[in-house]
Amino acid sequence: MNNKARGGKSSELMVASLLTRNSIDVYFPIVDDIAIDMIIRTESIYYDIQVKSVKNYNRIVGVKELHSKNKNYIIIIHYRHDKKNDEFFYLTLKQAKDQWKEKNKNGDINKWGDLIFNKEHREKFSTQNLEDLASKILLGKLKT
Repeated sequence: MNNKARGGKSSELMVASLLTRNSIDVYFPIVDDIAIDMIIRTESIYYDIQVKSVKNYNRIVGVKELHSKNKNYIIIIHYRHDKKNDEFFYLTLKQAKDQWKEKNKNGDINKWGDLIFNKEHREKFSTQNLEDLASKILLGKLKT
């Protein structure tokens, strides 16, 4: 049994459920070979979504090829907790690139890498939860 894969898929389904409950249309690709777990859309705009499921604080592992993502790419971070409520954050492509560069100061953004997302970052992005994401998308106010 691959518990890591199960944790990742359960996070994707939780995110999809919460977005759907907030009036967002969610679509799943048949194959996830370009790091897109789902697509969400409004009447005229599509967003590529990558969900990262983590149990540990401080870093998000395996962020891939940010240079090739479309401008409407969003990373949703799901912290799975055993003894308290789960946490959800989102980063736009620009924010993800900034976080990636912070960790990999001399690195090549074209490669795989980890994002730094420690307590300071969780506080900085604390209002960027799924309800906020859904609201901004529906109002056309998400800055990508």
